[in-house]
Amino acid sequence: MRSLPLLLVLASTPGPLACDKIGPLAELDASLAAPAFGASAPTPSSSIASPAQSDAAAGRAMPRRPVPTSSPTVFITMPEDVQLRAIQYMAAMQAPQPSDAAADATYAKQIADQLRGAGKTDVISSGRRIDILLERGCDATEPREAIAHRTGASLPTLLAHGVLVVRCTDHSVQCLQSTRDADDVLCTHR
Repeated sequence: MRSLPLLLVLASTPGPLACDKIGPLAELDASLAAPAFGASAPTPSSSIASPAQSDAAAGRAMPRRPVPTSSPTVFITMPEDVQLRAIQYMAAMQAPQPSDAAADATYAKQIADQLRGAGKTDVISSGRRIDILLERGCDATEPREAIAHRTGASLPTLLAHGVLVVRCTDHSVQCLQSTRDADDVLCTHR
C-alpha cells in the first residue's frame, strides 16, 4: 500500500524511471501504447460520468473516473482501488485514438515555449503531452488557465494539433487536463 502513491508519481514522470520496461510501469507503458481500451471497460456511474460519457459518444471507451469531476483530486489517503483507477484513467487520457490528429511536435514546442512564464515546460510523447513544472500552485484549473492566458490557444486547437493532455506538477500535486473535454481534469495529491 505504501508503494502505490509512488506509482502515481512515477506513472506520469518523464525520464528514465517512466521508461523502465520492467515491473509495474511496463503495464502502464503498454496501456499508453494501446490504441483503445476494450469494450469490457467498466461503465461509469452517472454521478461521475460526464467526461467518459462524452468520450463514449465520440467512440472512445474510457475507464471509470476514480473521483467525480466536481472534486477532481485523488489523495494518497484514498482506498487503493481509487488510486489504481486514477493511474488507469490518466493513462487513458494520454492514449491516442485512431481518430486523433497526428502529433505536431513543432506546434507543441511552440505552445510549451509560450508557457515558460508559468514554469519550466517540456513536450512529452512527441507532442502528445505538454508539461508545466511549477514551484507551487498546481491545481485543477492551472493547465487550462495557463493555456488560455499565456498562449491564446484553446483546448480544441491543441487537440487538432495532436496534443491530448496538458499537465501541471509541483512538489505535491499533479493535474492532467484533457484537451478532448474541458471538464475532464484529474489531479493526484502526494
